[in-house]
Amino acid sequence: MKLLGIDTALNACSVAVIDGDAILARVVSAGGKGNAERLLPLLEQARLAAGIDLADLDGIAATVGPGSFTGIRTALATARALGLALHKPVWGITTTDVLAVAAAQPGHATVAVIDARRDEVYIQCFAAHPSALGAALTAPQLLRIIDAAAILPAGPTVLVGSGSALLQAAAGMRDDLILSPQSPDPDPVLVARLAASRPPPARPPAPLYIRPPDAALPSVVQPAARLVLNIRMVGAEHAAVLAALHADAFASGHSSEAWTEPNLCELLAMPGALALLGITDGDQPAGFILLRQAADEAEVITLAVHPRQQRRGVARRLLNVGLDKMAGLGAKQCFLEVAEDNAPARALYAAAGFIDVGRRSGYYRDAAGGARDAIVMRK
Repeated sequence: MKLLGIDTALNACSVAVIDGDAILARVVSAGGKGNAERLLPLLEQARLAAGIDLADLDGIAATVGPGSFTGIRTALATARALGLALHKPVWGITTTDVLAVAAAQPGHATVAVIDARRDEVYIQCFAAHPSALGAALTAPQLLRIIDAAAILPAGPTVLVGSGSALLQAAAGMRDDLILSPQSPDPDPVLVARLAASRPPPARPPAPLYIRPPDAALPSVVQPAARLVLNIRMVGAEHAAVLAALHADAFASGHSSEAWTEPNLCELLAMPGALALLGITDGDQPAGFILLRQAADEAEVITLAVHPRQQRRGVARRLLNVGLDKMAGLGAKQCFLEVAEDNAPARALYAAAGFIDVGRRSGYYRDAAGGARDAIVMRK
């Protein structure tokens, strides 16, 4: 079975083509920046080295995380696009699985640990096995380094990944902890081989975004500091990120409750739905807007901005881009509801040209059971 393996989740851009046990091509470009621009040329380089056409592939496998938000999206979007165009199955493989398989030693537990910055690591622990990688003891998770040290398996343990030395130090230099010499980046050959060992998936893989949206700012932000915001259309594969943003944005009580990932999947599946996600130049989700268009009318369903990025123009940018896209689809007017006591949002919408046209009594309810009116606005 000929499989394509892709990884851009961490600090490399890499592609491999295998045919059973044979490695037909393996191309790795170090450095985690610019993966979106590098991936397709590397893929073509690997295809030529393998001497195949893309149509000859039996499937595609890509890392789904944990790792860089942009890196995860790059590999997975490419793999899913290829799978759709070629009518081939697409496997999603976690970075921790790949790292652990590469480093496993007989009779040793294995811990894949990735430096997530800010004194945190992505970690997954695997049990010892007489001859191969043992069963997973935990799911991939994000922990403070000190908390990660507390869940390390007892006995001889191999640490692999960019966070290995940090975790070893936090564990008090245990004599039975071994730092693996394996690369801290997933091997694309193993990405493909792990896919080959698993049945074809029933549905396309989704990204594994463990870290909630977090756009941390310095303790003192200069008023003139310019926020670079990239706005992209996203779909249901980003529902977990949107749900976390919504929960953070409305924690102060301007919404009846935070929307869950299933809620957002349902909303994104509606005809005419459009979601725009704002990403900072620091590769962190800053906010999103969800709209819906039907015939010549549009509706702003929700607009959410992470608290640390509020009052920096994110909401205004998302709203303007969203309205432009709705107009481009033929909408002549747009409606929305906003809580009567949400003065910042009402001011934002008024500045964008919305006017009050109605009221819905008791539309919003808070955790204490209280009710607030919604103001209906139209542009």
